[in-house]
Amino acid sequence: MVNDLESILECYNKMTNVIMLERNNIPTPRSSILSNKKSIEDAHQRVGGKFPVVLKTLTGTQGVGVSKVNDMSSLISVCQSLWKFEADLLIQEFFDIKSDIRTLVVNGEIIGAAERTKKDSKEFRNNVHLGADTTPYVLTDLERKIIIEAARTSGAVYCGVDHCKVGKNVYV
Repeated sequence: MVNDLESILECYNKMTNVIMLERNNIPTPRSSILSNKKSIEDAHQRVGGKFPVVLKTLTGTQGVGVSKVNDMSSLISVCQSLWKFEADLLIQEFFDIKSDIRTLVVNGEIIGAAERTKKDSKEFRNNVHLGADTTPYVLTDLERKIIIEAARTSGAVYCGVDHCKVGKNVYV
């Protein structure tokens, strides 16, 4: 194992990861935990109060457990369905993006970056496992700074940092 248990657990849990990044002033999409039906309206307001939103299970990889939800009735029913299977849930603001960037970092040094571009216009996720194309990507100085800081806060020796650009803003 390259990474210690603590960094693995911090990176594995999406909400722990968001909290860690926010505490270190790294820009992230607005996020909130959904713990029960009463929390849905408040959590939705915390992420901007608009639809669509992204709903994620706290653990998972390759885009599994990630949904785009377009209205309040769907948000409630999807949450209830996932809670039936004891899933812990996170809601995030939705960014309408065509691609995102995965950067690999080892010991605080960037070793490569690839832009992941979805092929299917009906798919909102940019995961390679879901058919996205990858191309080499040259990071800007701002992107490099944010990515190095995100990797540092994770405590991981080796990690992948995903980010997207929305206008001039960069979000991890």
